Amino acid sequence: MKTNYVTVMLIFFFSGFATPLTAQMAAQEQETVKKEIREVAGIIFRNLEKMDAEALFQSYSNSTDFMFITTDGSIAGFQEAKNHNAAWFQSLSALKVTTNSDNFRFLPGNIVIYNWLGKFEMTLKSGQQLKNDKFAITFIFSRTNNQWKVIHQHSSALPPTQVN
Repeated sequence: MKTNYVTVMLIFFFSGFATPLTAQMAAQEQETVKKEIREVAGIIFRNLEKMDAEALFQSYSNSTDFMFITTDGSIAGFQEAKNHNAAWFQSLSALKVTTNSDNFRFLPGNIVIYNWLGKFEMTLKSGQQLKNDKFAITFIFSRTNNQWKVIHQHSSALPPTQVN
């Protein structure tokens, strides 16, 4: 009985029904991917500064498994996240984003975790100026149709402080 089970499992595995994980990226490929993802992140941050929710979310996957976790702990899907940002932009007259550091974790299957640390400087429509000196965003990118798209985002920050 045990021999039959092992034989069936071997046939199943080698017949293509079981798919092994994609191998880890080589160092040179990782450097190329870092450059590509930093370019996408740059587009994201420029669109944040433009306060353009439509353009911003072009870099995000609109699939049903997309997840966006905001600094207030809310969890949203693609459309809710877009609406959340559009509402936030309505309260601002200016936004400046500065990168302090970033790092990458490469996972099998063209999945990359991109951790970004920086600061946000905001001017409300009332003229009040606020800043977040420590703003963190974890993006999970997936390559689909030869494009890197955000499939998950988690943002963390303390409440902003007022600039005098």
